[in-house]
Amino acid sequence: SGYKLAGIEVSAVVDPLKAARDQFSSEYGIAADYESVEELFSAEKPDIVSVCTWHLLHPGPTIAAAEAGVSGVICEKPMAVGLDLADQMIETCERHGTKLVISHQRRFTPGWEKARELVVNGAIGKIEHVDSKVMQGLLNCGTHAIDGVRFVLGDPATEWVMGAVERKSERFERDTPIEDGSMGLIQLEDGIQINFQSDLDPQKASPGHFIFRGDRGFIETTETWTRLWNEKTNGWEDQGLGIEKEKIDVIGGMSNARQAKELVNWIEGGPEHRCSGRYARATVEIMMAILESARRNQVIRLPLMEKDYPLELMIEEGLLPPEEEGAYDIRGYLNREGIDEVRYAQLRAEGLGHHPIMRKLYEERKTKNEKIDNG
Repeated sequence: SGYKLAGIEVSAVVDPLKAARDQFSSEYGIAADYESVEELFSAEKPDIVSVCTWHLLHPGPTIAAAEAGVSGVICEKPMAVGLDLADQMIETCERHGTKLVISHQRRFTPGWEKARELVVNGAIGKIEHVDSKVMQGLLNCGTHAIDGVRFVLGDPATEWVMGAVERKSERFERDTPIEDGSMGLIQLEDGIQINFQSDLDPQKASPGHFIFRGDRGFIETTETWTRLWNEKTNGWEDQGLGIEKEKIDVIGGMSNARQAKELVNWIEGGPEHRCSGRYARATVEIMMAILESARRNQVIRLPLMEKDYPLELMIEEGLLPPEEEGAYDIRGYLNREGIDEVRYAQLRAEGLGHHPIMRKLYEERKTKNEKIDNG
């Protein structure tokens, strides 16, 4: 729905699964469908390509789009799993004149924009400390949180990172090995520190919830609300956002639409996109530095020298031997191969979104298998 805009026509869908292609083509009135990006680019040249694949498959289509002369790419987050791949994406896009955007679309939410405005206007003085907690993995939700804090602060440079990691199980997320828990102390320029943690404490854990402490007050924000405490407010004061909370799309139509419109403006000569690959690379570097710090047991001063995925290196080096056998994927239910497509279509017709449908199908299949196992 983020592309249903004046001046933008969705002309083709690419997916190796025919059922997925058929669904999108029918649901959104898309004229053409292809099994691969190679097939797409041999047949036509779109102006913009949206890369919606899982993490490890972000670089390939992005690079292929740039080499095909596409004007702009919107690629899902996290940008890449490792700095080398992120740099390849940026270098190829720059070489071919392709504008690269990474879908940290929460940068367009009113709560974060209000918090950024308050910071810029000095509402709480000099920023000293930021707290952020998430669940569901560093790459999955941590990327939104770290990127969001950076956005509110004006995308400052990072000086160093100290991190810790726990991985007792064989945990994956979208086919990528991830940690059971992690935390990082991130030192930004001007002495600002971010205290970040993932999968350690669920209380108020959200990729959009931050608390900023300055020398003259506090800001607490999410994507949908912001409140301020300083010498003028007499306690916490809610900040008006100019839109009802219920009408804010955190990762849906409104934020995605604004993200797409800003890309069109950038392509047509406007300023750099707030979600450009350059900003997203800085977020990837911080995440990789957290992991590399745990790997080396030391502070990591940026720029980060390690270009591969430090967690995978730790696993290969035997630094994180599993105590619980059996690999599992916290987003495995999103794998569409082999699902009951008739049931999918039925649930879609009832108004359910893709993620709820896939979770429901996963639970139904699991229940069915358990009944079979039990005789």
